[in-house]
Amino acid sequence: MPDRSTPPRPPARDVANSEVPDGIPTRPQGDVAVVVRLVWSDGTEEWRAARAIRWTRTHVMVAWREHDHDPRSERHTWLRAGDVARSVSWFVPPERVPPERTPA
Repeated sequence: MPDRSTPPRPPARDVANSEVPDGIPTRPQGDVAVVVRLVWSDGTEEWRAARAIRWTRTHVMVAWREHDHDPRSERHTWLRAGDVARSVSWFVPPERVPPERTPA
């Protein structure tokens, strides 16, 4: 009898901008918080939080979870270094509304 307590997971999407480097480090090198640019096979572009776990001069292997609270949804892929950042400052910040002044 199937377990109905856990809803079925949708199939994993393919990462179109995944690219394996020529030389691959065989052991994990760290666990660095990063933001990555993913381009999905349907052309959708997404930025998401991930962890850099291996890297070369030109590429970074990243890990992220499709579903934040499900460790079984962890995915790994190699990306070009230009698609991986430790921080970003180019996001458009929310509009700041100046505080209202109260009459004196």
